[in-house]
Amino acid sequence: MSAATAPGTPASGPPELLRGAARRLAQIAATGAIFAAFSELWFYRVPLGANLVELVVIYGLFGYLFLLTLRLFQARAFASLFVAAAMFGFFIEGVPVAVLYSNLPFSLAWTSLAWHALLTVSVGYYLYRRVMAVRGVAAALALNAAIGAGLGIWGAYSWNVVENEAAGTISYAWQPVSAFAVQFLLGWAIFVGGHMLLDRLGPGPAAPTRREYGLFFGLAAAAWLLGVFRPFFPFSLILPFLLLVSLASLRAGLRSPPNRWLADFLALRIAPRRYGAALLIPICAIGAHAVIRAAGLAWETNVPVAGLTVPAASLYWLYALLRANHAGHRTRPDPPPDARLNER
Repeated sequence: MSAATAPGTPASGPPELLRGAARRLAQIAATGAIFAAFSELWFYRVPLGANLVELVVIYGLFGYLFLLTLRLFQARAFASLFVAAAMFGFFIEGVPVAVLYSNLPFSLAWTSLAWHALLTVSVGYYLYRRVMAVRGVAAALALNAAIGAGLGIWGAYSWNVVENEAAGTISYAWQPVSAFAVQFLLGWAIFVGGHMLLDRLGPGPAAPTRREYGLFFGLAAAAWLLGVFRPFFPFSLILPFLLLVSLASLRAGLRSPPNRWLADFLALRIAPRRYGAALLIPICAIGAHAVIRAAGLAWETNVPVAGLTVPAASLYWLYALLRANHAGHRTRPDPPPDARLNER
């Protein structure tokens, strides 16, 4: 030990930098696995192989930016998390692809808010970790069964429907259940693996530096400028507008008194034995899918799913944006002494 290093001082220099880089890569991999499973592998048929690695990396980078947003703006309630989740949805549908600009305003509300913010992040990340780590066995079993059954019903539609946009009609071309099962099980494996990795990583630092946040945000902005900005102008301008509105809302929340909401959530650990309940996800999903296929139930599942999730996600997003204190961040100040005397 050198004379300049006091006992108990954390190591610095290259070893510490390498550990920090490894931790960031692990967080990118964990969030990428969870978000890619819920948003892609459980959403529709995707080509597997090298494409899977690409999906996990892309979702991981934007997922890590989502985590940085939570920490930098010190999320104090679920409403703050939902604003950050919506930003993730806008980024993922407006930078690597141009879905955000394809059919406004429905494209904004459906994939970005209803699926990514509400289902992927709010259910697959936030609710899943909270229920599995804190609630009882019955709640964990019910949540996993509900996720599995819901995804099985949705998959029976998304895997088999054939749309004729010119005629405005749909038909069904039933695919083997085994093909759905293989992709779904792969998604389940990386989904559970991502949560297990988060359990090992722990909460991490309380807040990132502005430099780190600016680096990841700047890389996303550069990708937007070099990719979809010109081909989809002027509709591509909706992305910076949505992001600025979201950042203004989150920044307003910084005026609220700090609390331990985010730290407590990030510190949650799911007990290893609890992951036994996660087996209900593929069991219920594949089972529901097989029953619907065997019965030939050609439901337009997208209609009720969008009909429920789009209004719910859109209205809650507007609520979270407009409430600068994000669902009661601010505490009511004590009245001045004179006012208290007048009340008696």
